[in-house]
Amino acid sequence: MAAGQSPMSRICDGESVFQGAHGEVAWSGVRLTADVMADLADGPWAERVGDLESSAAVIEELRALATTEMAVETVGALLASEAEPLPWEVGEALAEVLLEHWHSVVWVWNNARDRRTRKASLPGADLVGLSVIEGAATLLFGEVKSSSDASAPPNVVYGRSGLIQQLERLTDKNADHWTLIKWLRARCSTQEHRELYKAAAARYVQSQGRDIRLVGCLIRDTSPNERDVSVRGVALARTVVEPMKALLTAWYLPVTMASWPAHVGLENSA
Repeated sequence: MAAGQSPMSRICDGESVFQGAHGEVAWSGVRLTADVMADLADGPWAERVGDLESSAAVIEELRALATTEMAVETVGALLASEAEPLPWEVGEALAEVLLEHWHSVVWVWNNARDRRTRKASLPGADLVGLSVIEGAATLLFGEVKSSSDASAPPNVVYGRSGLIQQLERLTDKNADHWTLIKWLRARCSTQEHRELYKAAAARYVQSQGRDIRLVGCLIRDTSPNERDVSVRGVALARTVVEPMKALLTAWYLPVTMASWPAHVGLENSA
């Protein structure tokens, strides 16, 4: 790495191990190094998983409101009740960080804030954001799967709840687009995000709901294998047609999936 290179810039130092395309579907595989993993854990990955900045503000406020010994105990018990994030949550957060830094995706909100119970997966698409390439914004919808399955492709790619069928459903503008667009617009709290949203929504409307970007992410602790995404990527190309585009990304981590919560330092956090 270059002298003076910041930890944030090193996030993009992963090793590209394969890439390919079929029609409007592209795929790629990246092996993350131990150094990249350390930089992620020290910053954006842990922040995304735990929504640390927002949580810190709530904690500070609650502690300021605790003016009696019993109140202090109540706040302490509340903080101690925070559950350890599950590996799939940690993998989903990592996908968002990597897409932001590798593929110019803008997130207007952290999904961790919407969970009503810590161990429940939110309905709808895992990923809802904006793809911004050379200043042009496009609506982005996607799904994330984490897997230690040694098979290539892994089982999480197949079936009704598998990665590819979930993406195929998102190609249908009559499926979840309205709900996802409403969700995204309601969370554009800055002028910059609102302008990007308007530009992306205009492209969507003018293209009769076809100009969107789909992303499918596999987070793996196995050896890189292009078949993880290429086999089903070819099949997905049958339903992804211009101007719609899809990207399948596989990210290979040097630590086991079970240890991901510990790696970001959020295990049994309180």
